[in-house]
Amino acid sequence: QEGFLKVFTNIRQLKKVDAIMWWMKKIFVNEALIFYKKQMNFYSVDSITPEMEVIGHLSGEEEMTLSHISTENITDLIRQLPNKMRLVFNLYILEGYTHQEISEMLKISVGTSKSHLHDARKILQHKIKQLEINKIRTGRI
Repeated sequence: QEGFLKVFTNIRQLKKVDAIMWWMKKIFVNEALIFYKKQMNFYSVDSITPEMEVIGHLSGEEEMTLSHISTENITDLIRQLPNKMRLVFNLYILEGYTHQEISEMLKISVGTSKSHLHDARKILQHKIKQLEINKIRTGRI
């Protein structure tokens, strides 16, 4: 809501109409970060698709496993990550920011950003394997 208000209030400042998507994205991400800092809550993900590079480079077997997991399950797994880890993961994987940009936005080191992303991927890999094991045990594959 705050993002839309800022967009409409400052739309006259936009000089290149071609850049409107980038400009709006920047406003919304910044507003989300401001909200996060105020609330110490997480930057949420409404949905992601299995085609996204969720856990890094996947082997053929891992891709097959991931294709059997619903979008809701993947989103739930991401939401279970610790707050800072989830925030870095979302900004890097889903929003496409670099570690340098993330470090500046969150006022953390580039190394910390990389570490959070690495840990998030490891946790997600483990949780996805556990999910698959549970599906096999219950015969839902």
